[in-house]
Parts: sequence; structure tokens; C-alpha cells
Amino acid sequence: MGIVAYYVHVDADQLKTLKEKPALVWNIKNDARFNRAAIIDVDKDWQILSWLASPNKRREQQQTTAMMRVMDRRNADELMQDDKKYDKAIAEECAKLGVKPENMRDIPSDPMVRALEGRGTEKQREAAFNFGFGGARVFPPEEVKIIAVSFCNFKESELNVNFNRKEMHKFNVGGVNWLNENDTVLNNFLIPSFRKVSRFYQNAASLNHYVLVIYR
Repeated sequence: MGIVAYYVHVDADQLKTLKEKPALVWNIKNDARFNRAAIIDVDKDWQILSWLASPNKRREQQQTTAMMRVMDRRNADELMQDDKKYDKAIAEECAKLGVKPENMRDIPSDPMVRALEGRGTEKQREAAFNFGFGGARVFPPEEVKIIAVSFCNFKESELNVNFNRKEMHKFNVGGVNWLNENDTVLNNFLIPSFRKVSRFYQNAASLNHYVLVIYR
């Protein structure tokens, strides 16, 4: 059971209405007050799309995998108490994975990761839209426009280049057992999902709307 990210775009007045009664968000398709607003989701594929679209996400996931391997060691508690031993253990696991160790804080975010995963600071979130997994990320219209341009400039061929089931299995991308999947999942599901989110942000930008990324 994973977290689903929902993408919602609304105008300023509609956003105000939703803040007053957040549960309305689940019915905006059938509510006349939300004319030209939209809500979509890509089920649990948002983390997979982020891996395929962002080199920074891939770097993060590689480091996360190394950290999880260290945490699985029998002496994990001892390692956590000693920075030098912990760093050495991380470096060892990174070497086994074929990647270089990096400080996660040094890996920058980018528009694709922010858009797909709804990343942001606490000030950029709205606690009213907390349906069990934290407040929604709220992107103002000016940031939505930047994201829309990033999607427009993105070369879809990159999705094909970065779709490698063995590599994705090694780094536990999206919690999926990729060795049991077929290559057809890329063209049948993942690329259509990516296009769906791309169209969503471009439409939101054209309407000068806010975008909310809500987790449920």
C-alpha cells in the first residue's frame, strides 16, 4: 500500500473555497463552483516518473539505497553512534552499488522533482489539505509557469534512456519488483502518465491557476 499523489489546479477564489472546506477537493469535477479547475492522479507512479525524469532524483535514490543497506546491517545501531564508521559504511555500500557517496543535502532539487513529488518547505504547504500524509504543496501561478516550461523543454526520449529495469530494481524505485515487470510498462503506462501530468501543468499555467499536490 503506497501513497497516491493528487494534482489539483484552481484559481484564487476556488483555492479560498477549498481552504474553508478541504473535503470539497474530492468532488470538484461535479461542483459548478470549480469551473475550469481539475484534479488528476497517476496512482503511485509519481516516484517512478520522478526517477525517470530527474537526474537529481536518481542521485538521491542511489544514496537512499546505500543508507538503507547500512541500516540493515546487524551493527547498525553501533554505526549510527559513530560518524566516521557510519560514513565508511555508506562508502562501502555505495561502492557495492557502483555509485559515489554524496551528501544528500548537496543534491539540488529541480522543477521536475518538485512538480511530480510536490516538494517544498513547510511555508509552501497548506495544512488544511492534510489527509494523513502531510499538508499539500501549493504552487503559486508564477511557479506553475516555470514548471510548465520545464515540461515543455523536457525531451521525452530521456524516459526511454532512464528506463532500465535491472537498475531500477537495484535501487528499489517506487518499491516495485522490476524484475517481474515487462518493458511494455514504459510505453503502456509510464509515458502516458508523464504526458498526463505535463498537460496538467501546462493547462494550469495557461489559466494562471494555483496547483496543489495532495497526498493520500
